[in-house]
Amino acid sequence: MTTRPSLLNILGAAALLFTAACPGRTAGPEPEPPPQAPDYGPPAAPAPAPLPERASCSGLTVGPGTYNWSLTHEGRTRFFHVLIPQNYDASRPTPAVLSFHGYGSNEQEQEDLSQLSEQAEARGFIAVYPRGLNQNELAGTNDPQSANTRSWNAGICCGPAQFATPRVDDVAFVDAMLADLDTRVCLDTKRIYATGLSNGGFFSYRLACERAGQIAAIAPIAGMAGFEPCAPVRPVSVMHFHGTDDQVIRYEGGTIPFLGGPYRSAQDSVARWANLNVCLASAIPTYDRGDSTCSTLTNCNQGTAVTLCTVQGGGHTWPGGLIPPEAGLGNTTQDLDATEQMWLFFQAHPRP
Repeated sequence: MTTRPSLLNILGAAALLFTAACPGRTAGPEPEPPPQAPDYGPPAAPAPAPLPERASCSGLTVGPGTYNWSLTHEGRTRFFHVLIPQNYDASRPTPAVLSFHGYGSNEQEQEDLSQLSEQAEARGFIAVYPRGLNQNELAGTNDPQSANTRSWNAGICCGPAQFATPRVDDVAFVDAMLADLDTRVCLDTKRIYATGLSNGGFFSYRLACERAGQIAAIAPIAGMAGFEPCAPVRPVSVMHFHGTDDQVIRYEGGTIPFLGGPYRSAQDSVARWANLNVCLASAIPTYDRGDSTCSTLTNCNQGTAVTLCTVQGGGHTWPGGLIPPEAGLGNTTQDLDATEQMWLFFQAHPRP
């Protein structure tokens, strides 16, 4: 049975990790790589061929419900939790959203925090919650203090997955997970999307860089574009959510303690992808309610779009999601439902 630590342990761990983050450079007119970039480590394994497109599936027996599946990768057992909606038809290709937890969190907390499974039931897509590795699993120890250190190797961020020797190839783990899923459920391989909070948001940006042939669009929350070199094989639609009062991963950019390298601002992260996607027009307002606004660049290559959703006074939280009871993480707006809005964005942007 998986232990579900409190939100204080989970989200608070991220706050402790990044509490010394300080303001960095602000967005400029042209997105540039961060100065004095840290060592990102080796690139992920070469991308496999994209999963085959299909009009229908046959011979699959898994039906609607919740599942906890595992596979072996890099000699370790890796886990992922899956919600298959009640209207799922095993013969019909179905979209999937991969949702990556933050540093110190886990797949169950990510499901609770984002309320993505409720959206999956309502909209008819598969929700997938992978589990990152912690220090105990990497070092073969049993230290209680290391249990809540689960993380993703997103390049500039975060924790044991980034610092392990050798570094964890979480991108290749996603490859293996998608290949495994494709044997169990009928995936619409043109509609595989990724989102994540904080470390999970950084990691979704890395997937867009290195697995653009597989991931149709991403929706990072409170996580920046933080991987170099980024050379996607095709444009990828991006919808970025961030609060202006996030004290963990600051809206205006900053420095993650002990890494020695800065991370971009929210505006610069989005501008970078507007540049990668060759967006030619100015951003237009696409959402405005209370403390939350979104602006979108739509005239981009291959029908992609790039959106920045800003929550004035928003904290290190999931907009419209579960409100953490602990102090120090800031305001969780109820003026913007990030889960609903990202799904509408995903629906409009399949992989070409």
